[in-house]
Amino acid sequence: MGKPLAPSMPTPKQIEQAFSAAKELCPGVRIKAIGPDGVSFEYPEENSAAGEWEGKPFSGAAE
Repeated sequence: MGKPLAPSMPTPKQIEQAFSAAKELCPGVRIKAIGPDGVSFEYPEENSAAGEWEGKPFSGAAE
């Protein structure tokens, strides 16, 4: 039985795609962190609808 694969970091293309999608929803968004769980964003606008996504990683895993 093989060892489970370690989580991999998102590729530059995946980071760019995630940032582009987040920017369409919230133009002032900034990348907060990039890790094996995906890309986390920081939303500077207070009381925005994007607040529910604050600090949650976004992963665009292919289906």
